[in-house]
Amino acid sequence: MTTSLPVRRLIRTFALIAMTTLLLTVNLAPASAQSSVRTIRNFDTTDRVIVLTFDAGSDRGYASQILDTLARENVKASFGMTGVWAEGNPELVRRMVREGHHLINHSYDHPSFTGTSSSVTALSFAQRSSQIQRTEDIVRSIAGYELKPYFRPPFGDYNDSVLTDLERLGYRYNIMWTVDTLGWQGLSPSQINTRVFNGATPGGVILMHVGAASQDSAALPAMIDGLRARGYRFATVEQMVEGTVHAPAPLERHFPATGHTVSGNYLTYWNQFGGLPVFGYPLSDVIQADGYTYQYFERARFEHRPGTWPARHDVHLGLLGREMTADRSGEAPFRPIEARSDNFCTFYPQTGHRLCGGFRGYWERYGGLAIYGFPISEEFRELNPDTGEVHVVQYFERQRFEWHPGKWPERMDVMLGRVGAQQMQE
Repeated sequence: MTTSLPVRRLIRTFALIAMTTLLLTVNLAPASAQSSVRTIRNFDTTDRVIVLTFDAGSDRGYASQILDTLARENVKASFGMTGVWAEGNPELVRRMVREGHHLINHSYDHPSFTGTSSSVTALSFAQRSSQIQRTEDIVRSIAGYELKPYFRPPFGDYNDSVLTDLERLGYRYNIMWTVDTLGWQGLSPSQINTRVFNGATPGGVILMHVGAASQDSAALPAMIDGLRARGYRFATVEQMVEGTVHAPAPLERHFPATGHTVSGNYLTYWNQFGGLPVFGYPLSDVIQADGYTYQYFERARFEHRPGTWPARHDVHLGLLGREMTADRSGEAPFRPIEARSDNFCTFYPQTGHRLCGGFRGYWERYGGLAIYGFPISEEFRELNPDTGEVHVVQYFERQRFEWHPGKWPERMDVMLGRVGAQQMQE
């Protein structure tokens, strides 16, 4: 049976209409649903909390020094981590995790996902997936740490397709920044901090880098002090997202162990710069004398001197070590020596004494010059007046270090003398 020409034409017409409809349906269908990935440049809060972030992209740079500063200042930060950097610095990745910092996936070797900053074709989904999942696997194998759901795009380059791909890969947060210090462009520490202080805002995110080309590490100590002086405290990206930022410290705290209360600037200082291990319990209420106020603790005397040190809440520590040894300058351990610094000891010409070994490690990690002052003796053996035991000790302007083998390994077996308690008894 043959089909007439008009019928064949009608069949072809219907087929053409059906094919056109199908093509239009395919072309007009959205490539994907709108991504739910949240891009964060600044957290929405009126609380004076700020986030420090560091990108670790290629060279090791000043990462160790940055971690030392953060540990000393008790600040947690977020690190944008590339797989290349993690492979080259596994011990630092483990340290970051061990010390409570937050890691963000920053790709494997830092290509522009959109091609914008590298003038190349945008990466395909397969390439983006490889960059992200390879870094996940590396960090997981090194430190058992899961990078999801946080991603920081290399060069800050992203678009809707990048966000769509991030969602497909299980990432919910695209982390940008409020202030770029531009340390990577060669700005000096003072210029870096001027940018940070001018741009600081509640919920702000500060972008820095660990690399050797940047002065961010050198700027960091003054940055932390300056932000604290402006009323800021610190959190990680993860803490801000999850709402686990600690509430501001109370204005007053009573210590039943000794029956005394610490408040105001003294409590803020006590919480921020050492707490119980460094300062001990309060042994007095606030005392007013000689035009200023002070308060005794087991291991320190806090002195309030308004307007003199806003970065430390105008609190100074009494020179208890010097006061306790004022009549011992003629004894051998207290006489200045001639020496040089080496790998084991640091020599301080300001007082003519060395700081060595575990005592040096403790001094550097748990307060340094601001808390303990310079060494004013060499190491020597001395009777502890509290226990009647003999220990290796060393005196500092504000403290006495005692070596207690096996007693406190997490603090290098170093314990601080109860110099505040002993000075109160005299």
